Amino acid sequence: MAKNRNLIFFIGVLVSLTLVSFPANVSGEPPLLFTFGDSSYDVGNTKFFSSEFDRATTWPYGDSVDDPTGRWCDGNIVPDFVGRLIGNHEPVPPVLDPKADLSHGASFAIAGASVLGSQSVTMSFGQQISKFVELRKKWSDKERAEAIYMIYIGADDYLNFAKSHPTANLVEQVAHVANVLQKVSRDLMSLYKSGGARKFAVQNLGPLGCLPIVRQEFETGESCMEMVNFMVTTHNERLSRVLFAMTVPYRSLRYSLFDLNGEILRRINEPSHYGYTDTTTSCCGTGSRNAYGCGYTNIHSYLCSYQKSFLFFDGRHTTEKTNEDIANLFYSGDKHVVSPINIKDLVGKSVTNLPVQEV
Repeated sequence: MAKNRNLIFFIGVLVSLTLVSFPANVSGEPPLLFTFGDSSYDVGNTKFFSSEFDRATTWPYGDSVDDPTGRWCDGNIVPDFVGRLIGNHEPVPPVLDPKADLSHGASFAIAGASVLGSQSVTMSFGQQISKFVELRKKWSDKERAEAIYMIYIGADDYLNFAKSHPTANLVEQVAHVANVLQKVSRDLMSLYKSGGARKFAVQNLGPLGCLPIVRQEFETGESCMEMVNFMVTTHNERLSRVLFAMTVPYRSLRYSLFDLNGEILRRINEPSHYGYTDTTTSCCGTGSRNAYGCGYTNIHSYLCSYQKSFLFFDGRHTTEKTNEDIANLFYSGDKHVVSPINIKDLVGKSVTNLPVQEV
């Protein structure tokens, strides 16, 4: 009898451990995952969008996973890790791949995307959402309502502005931020109203003025570019208000907002605490910050011997190690890094009791 009790206890512990290792999904199945944004979230859309040379499909991109996949990284990116954490075994495919299996979600993100962009260059944030709305009938109302919509957008809006308006005053900078966020708000509402999205997982912008490519091109030395970081800080403060304001008239909208800015700055300022030896130059590239040329076949780029010791893989994209850390915090971090709830809790919030016409 004692042996039987011990066996039952062991099975109970095993079952409980199994249950807590997976997200508390309201439907019992992993939610679909949709991603929108720029090169930080691109899983290969760039190579299908244009016939021009795509550096992310060549070595040393993908070096840590032995395969250049169109990701701007040495390996996996944040949505790849989040997808696994919410229970999806395969990464979401690029939506522009004509052979893609979209049954578990899709990535609409593409390199160069911005909020205020033009179609002649790439797909803007709004155009990505329009593409999703166009395809929405591929998924049921319930699937779209329970899905997670990961978003990282805006970096190119501020980097491009700094290049084209290097002497812009504070009034002009703030006005630009206002224009970007006004469009972000409209695009998110389109995703909610026309697309049936209910659960947004949004990264705020990292300290773009501290990117190796910015330090190198603007010759800031050991300092970050203040103009860019001022606009980023203003953007991030107002982004949190935009998201909160949307939940007032639309009670069914829920979101997680991850403080990427704070996490990257902490790693830049305390590299050894996070296992880095270099947080201001790139693992791959050339130049004063090793920030340019990674992936170009006609440029002799330096490649570091150990990617995990670097915060940045190329001039503007983080390493796989960094991406995994960010994803884990985004998924289950506390309110100091992700608020008002994390992705794990977002998955567990049911929206199936909504009226059908609202989805």
